[in-house]
Amino acid sequence: MSSEYVVGEFKLEDSRSRRGKHRAKSIILIYSKDKGLMSLEKAKEHIVEEISDKATYVRGTAKKVKLRLRHGDYVLYAWFVRNFQGKVKGYIEVYNYKGELLYRAKYVDKALRRSIGDPLYAWLIRLFVEKTKIPVKEYALGDENHG
Repeated sequence: MSSEYVVGEFKLEDSRSRRGKHRAKSIILIYSKDKGLMSLEKAKEHIVEEISDKATYVRGTAKKVKLRLRHGDYVLYAWFVRNFQGKVKGYIEVYNYKGELLYRAKYVDKALRRSIGDPLYAWLIRLFVEKTKIPVKEYALGDENHG
């Protein structure tokens, strides 16, 4: 018997300031044992509900997404903001199928550092970075000396 859980409200947004100097963007990927890492476009069957939401900046869109997950699935949620100097800050989080936060890595100046959670889940962060091609020069995820 495969039990399913509805988790979320993950804020999915792509917005920019009035003059275009600031930008906020979030990404949601789902990792499933069967299919691997999937974007939300490829994982329509996981989406339960989409509610429109207020974006961080004036131009752009935002919505809150609820997801249906099975045992063994993970949600990778990332939120980034770019300021007028072009510096990007943000975080990438790993949630389990029950919606519990397992791991968070902070992203500042092309460096990714563990801030919350067990380094056991750092491989999901590395998979996320590889899939989304986010530029990372330095890793400090806590799994470096584990093999």
